[in-house]
Amino acid sequence: MTEKKVQFTVQELAQHIGGAVEGNGDLVIKAVASLESAGKDELSFLLDPRRCNELKTTQAGAVIVPKDHPPAQTTLICVDDVQAALSKVLELYSPADDLPAVGIHPSAVISDDADIAPTAAIGANVVIHNRVKIESSAIICDNVTIGSDVIIGAETIIYPGTVIFRRCKIGRDCRIGPNAVIGSVGFGYYFSDGKHNRIPHAGWVEIGDEVDIGANSCVDRAKFGPTRIGDGTKIDNLVQIAHNVQIGKGCIIVAQTGIAGSAKLKDGVMLGGQVGIRDNIVIGSAVQAAACSCIAQDVPDGAIVAGIPATDAVKWIRGAKIIPELDKLRTKVRQLEKRLGEIESSTNH
Repeated sequence: MTEKKVQFTVQELAQHIGGAVEGNGDLVIKAVASLESAGKDELSFLLDPRRCNELKTTQAGAVIVPKDHPPAQTTLICVDDVQAALSKVLELYSPADDLPAVGIHPSAVISDDADIAPTAAIGANVVIHNRVKIESSAIICDNVTIGSDVIIGAETIIYPGTVIFRRCKIGRDCRIGPNAVIGSVGFGYYFSDGKHNRIPHAGWVEIGDEVDIGANSCVDRAKFGPTRIGDGTKIDNLVQIAHNVQIGKGCIIVAQTGIAGSAKLKDGVMLGGQVGIRDNIVIGSAVQAAACSCIAQDVPDGAIVAGIPATDAVKWIRGAKIIPELDKLRTKVRQLEKRLGEIESSTNH
């Protein structure tokens, strides 16, 4: 299928994002690109104030800039919030996802007692088990498996290959990425009779509204009660969330992060890539953790941490800067120790 060609004038784009044009509003824009690579028929953007000088050299036909922008030699669209404006523009130029049409694909296997809204879309080879409820305008893409007693909220999209186990609840307007696994058994064992024995997990997963979960991420069901993810939380690809974890509202969790069992994250927590969080600890509201941090104890509200083990980020960075100098410092200490020994020896004589 040939992709539809998308193009807009600068003035049309400005109206769409609520911006003011400085320059040629009739210029036709065919794509979005970076400041260094954009051509005469492409739109760019200035997000980083440190790149202001590039406004004088960019070949972009037009640039989205903040209202207090520096001088430029190209057409500008001036806005209050460049990031928000860029997001709206990208919606116009982004090709639509390959989603199933409203209705049920003939190859889908669906339990007779499933409750599927007439406006929902069920793709090819989907398997839906007993007593599942899928609400209005939800989209279940190809090759998804949904276990018994699952609830999928209105306008949620479950992308291809995802598996959702029994009793899980997913809220409204969520995005569950390809090959995610929601509600699989948690990693729990006890050692007895010389071997590791499986612990049954009788719980489930509850996901709030407007939650995004990236591709190949896993959210384990609880031993009892729910593993819970709060409204508006955004989770990247390749994230592991263990049994009984409680995640608050509006959190950001970046790729390859692992959160161990029964950890609690309060609202607004931001975790960089590859952060590790041990079990049974509490991460306070609005905490920020730098990439590759290892958090092994409770963190108070509002803290910014880094390192292994994670500690105050400023202290960690200060200490990290010393590490390359440690060999020189050791040599100096040994020289001082030797000199001190010589002085003490001469004094004793």
